[in-house]
Amino acid sequence: MFFVLSKVFWFFARPLNALLLMALTGWLLSRWRWPRTGRAMVVAAAVAIPAFGLTQLPDLLLFQLERRVATAALPPEPRGIIVLGGGLSAESAGQRDGYHFGEASDRLIKGLELKRQFPQARLIFTGGLSDIIGQGVPETGAARHAIRALYGDDRGVEFESRSRNTWENAVFVERMTGGDAAGPWLLVTSAFHMPRSLGCFRKVGLTVVPVPTDYRADVMRFPWVTGDIANQFLKMNVLVKELFGLLAYRLTGRIDALLPG
Repeated sequence: MFFVLSKVFWFFARPLNALLLMALTGWLLSRWRWPRTGRAMVVAAAVAIPAFGLTQLPDLLLFQLERRVATAALPPEPRGIIVLGGGLSAESAGQRDGYHFGEASDRLIKGLELKRQFPQARLIFTGGLSDIIGQGVPETGAARHAIRALYGDDRGVEFESRSRNTWENAVFVERMTGGDAAGPWLLVTSAFHMPRSLGCFRKVGLTVVPVPTDYRADVMRFPWVTGDIANQFLKMNVLVKELFGLLAYRLTGRIDALLPG
């Protein structure tokens, strides 16, 4: 139920969707009984859309979250490496049963880099289907295809394909670790996602060392404007979704602090 509700909520909470709904609601209110409230909502949406889409404000805000957890000193002999799925797809309209890299594919690349550095460590890639109706190929399928394309085999990588969110990543990986749960384990995920991930894995009893990657915020450059509205709203999506995720996980007891670090 938590998974389904989170997907429905996010449809309305996505920043551009929310602003467009705000503008539409404001216009309707201005035509009916609350003209002042309606006009205020329309103006607020009209100001927010260029503020987020035409300036580097999303970069500034996202950077604050990305720097929350810094890369820690790596232990000399980690028990294993945990890579959280993200940025990989096994299907597209033009090709199926393959692999397609997206922004967060840095996670897999960093995991393979660490595996080369620590060949004795276990490497677990965790990521199933995040689709609300559960159709398609789990992200582990794409990861397996990509690794085999690069190396000719699985490189000993273990795959966990049932998890649909960060909490399930932690729960199912903890079950896979068995007697190795004490760690230390290297935890690889996007920098913006690291606080929530740390909180979840600590909650299930794993000793993890953060290895953030996939930094999204661009360097701030005067006069702090950009013409890439679509990309700036993608950054706002990342930021807002993660902040809602942190709040929801804290309220439901999946993490012990609002911003684990």
